[in-house]
Amino acid sequence: MAAKCVPVIDMQQLSTLPEKIVKACEEWGCFRLVNHSVPVALMSEIKAVTQSLFDLPLEIKARNSHPQLDKGYIPPELVTLSFESLCLCDVTSPGSVRDFCAQLDASPHQR
Repeated sequence: MAAKCVPVIDMQQLSTLPEKIVKACEEWGCFRLVNHSVPVALMSEIKAVTQSLFDLPLEIKARNSHPQLDKGYIPPELVTLSFESLCLCDVTSPGSVRDFCAQLDASPHQR
């Protein structure tokens, strides 16, 4: 039976880390990471900037398009009122990051 909440992965349990990450990604598509060294202030700033992107007007978020229907901007009512999604498909590609920021008219701080 699958878990009913987002998996929690402990960075201090290195021996099982890879398997737990794979399983969480396959079953949930995300996970919560604990016992890492990311400062709370940085995590708070990331959350605030992310929220500022979701607070953009609908017509700007809708520019975040993609040829695949399950990628790009997904408005809340399409799946459920509690789900909204923006897509940056290849975070390792500087070009993809630039395109994403350009689609949303991201400010220098949001970049």
